[in-house]
Amino acid sequence: MRIAAVILILAVGAVLAAFAVDGAGERRAAAQVSITQLPDGAVHVAYDLKRPLRALAFRTIEGGYRERRWTADGDDFVIRRGDDLDMIERRDGAPFDAVSLTARTNIVRIEKNYQPLAAYGAGGALLFTGHFWPVLDEDRRMDADFSFTPAAGAKVAAFGERVDALRNWRSPMAHPAFVYMGPLDPVESRDVLALVDPTAPAWIRREFEALTPDAFALLAQRFGFHLDAKPNLFLAAPLGSNPGRLSYSGDALPGQFQITLEGGGWNEPSARAVSIFRRATIHEAVHLWQSAARPSKQEEAPWIHEGAADAIAAEAMVALGFWDGDDYERHVMETRAECAVRLRRGPLRSAAARRDYRALYACGHVVALAVSRADGASASDFWRAFIAQSRERDSGYSEKHFFALVGERTGDPAFVRKLRAFVRTPLADPEREIDRLFAAARGS
Repeated sequence: MRIAAVILILAVGAVLAAFAVDGAGERRAAAQVSITQLPDGAVHVAYDLKRPLRALAFRTIEGGYRERRWTADGDDFVIRRGDDLDMIERRDGAPFDAVSLTARTNIVRIEKNYQPLAAYGAGGALLFTGHFWPVLDEDRRMDADFSFTPAAGAKVAAFGERVDALRNWRSPMAHPAFVYMGPLDPVESRDVLALVDPTAPAWIRREFEALTPDAFALLAQRFGFHLDAKPNLFLAAPLGSNPGRLSYSGDALPGQFQITLEGGGWNEPSARAVSIFRRATIHEAVHLWQSAARPSKQEEAPWIHEGAADAIAAEAMVALGFWDGDDYERHVMETRAECAVRLRRGPLRSAAARRDYRALYACGHVVALAVSRADGASASDFWRAFIAQSRERDSGYSEKHFFALVGERTGDPAFVRKLRAFVRTPLADPEREIDRLFAAARGS
């Protein structure tokens, strides 16, 4: 992307950053985003801008997703992929105040990112507003209102609402959100408001209904607070025909989490399937509490929250009676072994950049275990303090904040130095360094 183009976009963005006001004195968003569900599962998206600009910018989705799955209406506009931002522009470079496009679903999941638009049962679609939300730059989203019109006979659902349409809507969490359009009715329990794919095996529904009351009560007790609002769950089950496959993918946002199950291995409640479902669902639920302490955009370190969510989920599996001590130790050994393999590719700190996402979980879990041992407390105890301190700071947490709190709680600067080196340094012998990290946690 040319530097001049970036400067121009940011200059226009500075004007759009403030709320626009129409002639009647009422606030009008800088961008009105109208999303209409189409019968084939795609959506039509129209952008109405308060002020003309030469490019509509979005945070980049890897792999040229928008170029492949979005089509601008007419021949006047083009969708381009940039290094840091994806752009919609007129071919002649002229400014514009309206543009529309068609976005289609993709059965292939985007690794370690939210699906922009996913099929969700017969006649349903789940949309992540963040990928349809224009931005001013890499860190700031444009002031925008959303409107949703579902297909005939369908409803739109989000955060407890299930209505014929949503107009000029914003997430109550002031954050990108999942929005469902389709025929499903939400099912409300004491803990969640769930939209569950009716094709999901019956045992999955029963397991979830049995799991959530105890798991949510435990997490509320461990973190020291209840969630501000009853969260949304979206559970899809496009299982497919592969009989041995057990794929569980999940995404969590403030007040919402989403689960997708794929593979024929989910058809029957085998011991392995049940254990994976329980542990992974608790992991996603942990993120609902962790979202009270959001990472700093300037220094996001996903290994901190992903590893801790794995560690806390493992603790919960024991506390809820799903695992005994041997099960837990077996899981720890498997986690250590996977981390060692991943660290042969490079340090943990750069795992996300090299797209080694499993390292974030396994090695982040190893870090959480080491901190727990040095702290003499559980992973959830550490995060209880981490969330409280992050809320006091109100600036987002970072690696620096994480290491500082480890130092405060352990009173062991030598351990903190070892931990920092473990995260940041390429390791010639990862197995040995994991042993040394745990030895340092014990003060030996």
